[in-house]
Amino acid sequence: MKFIINTTNLQSGGALQVAINLLREWQSATTHSFHVLLSPQMAAMIEKQKFTENFIFHAFKCNPTKSILSFITFKRTIKLLEQKIDADAVLTVFGPALWTPKKPHLVGFANGYYLFDDSSFIRYKICSNLFKRLKYYLRRFLLLGQLKKEATTFWVETEWAKQKLSNELKIDTKNITVIGNTYGSCFETEIAVQSFPRNTFKLLYVSAYYAHKNFEIIPRIIEILANEKIECRFLLTLPKKDFEVINRNTKKQEFLKNLGPIRPENLAKIYSEADAIFMPSLLETFSANYPEAMKANKPLLCSDFDFSRTICGDAALYFDANNPEDIANKIIEVINNKNLQKQLIVAGKEQLKTIETPASRAQKLLALLEKTSLTNKSNIQ
Repeated sequence: MKFIINTTNLQSGGALQVAINLLREWQSATTHSFHVLLSPQMAAMIEKQKFTENFIFHAFKCNPTKSILSFITFKRTIKLLEQKIDADAVLTVFGPALWTPKKPHLVGFANGYYLFDDSSFIRYKICSNLFKRLKYYLRRFLLLGQLKKEATTFWVETEWAKQKLSNELKIDTKNITVIGNTYGSCFETEIAVQSFPRNTFKLLYVSAYYAHKNFEIIPRIIEILANEKIECRFLLTLPKKDFEVINRNTKKQEFLKNLGPIRPENLAKIYSEADAIFMPSLLETFSANYPEAMKANKPLLCSDFDFSRTICGDAALYFDANNPEDIANKIIEVINNKNLQKQLIVAGKEQLKTIETPASRAQKLLALLEKTSLTNKSNIQ
């Protein structure tokens, strides 16, 4: 079969990592051909020479949302390309695609920011006044409307997201398939690297700079840890301009180190250099940070919400993500309690048995794409 894999709308964060890992896993599917539509950010990360001949890459010069002109150019280019390729089906890794293909279209959706409007983060922070509320719900209405318009069927990462998406779009749950997120394929090989002094406890936070990622609480945590004379360091993976926002608000800058954005193939090495994984996010659908911590045999400290407990179970030490004192106390507890560290690591190994592997996720998604190609093209009602 011939498939179009659309990543033209992916710009940063875990979505790029998911897309790259899927492509790598599909190299074993030699009976299919894959026409991969690349955003500029994806094109910069893909090593085309490492892919087999059944992968054909088409690079787009800019993202469709950059400007009105770029959107018009994108629409014209992608329609002509679809006609030329004449694929059996299209997969947009994460939508909306801002494009409605003529062929059956499988769309992934993991944007908890606009899906879970009933979360405390959205209600009290994003919609804190009438203007912000109107702005948020207008954008949400347009995004979900576009999503429904362009898709034949969906895949999401949790049952929670499946039920919510079904309710919001008023579509049957049979049109939504759950295939969970997982760690990157680079974690399949164990790496043991230590590059920092052992008396400095290193907390790794792998994330792009989004509002729900709760970076702003880190300087407040550092202030408490510094007063307690705790030797630790937060390792961040932000672009320089985003890191400077956090760094300017931190009096004790020695508690911070920015590693910069990390290529997916280097993630396992970065995890191996940390002592624990830190995840203070206020809203998620399914973050790869959770299974990556478990696979890397690292203690996991994360925010106490339903989305994190559902995925992590007993494999994390939870904290109140809005309370820097509680977070600091949990960090100190992990630093001082070696037995707790071991317990979390052991629990993580058990929890991993309930989570997809890179290979199983890719196989299930490819099977779903094959099934989608056999459906009649029509919008979901």
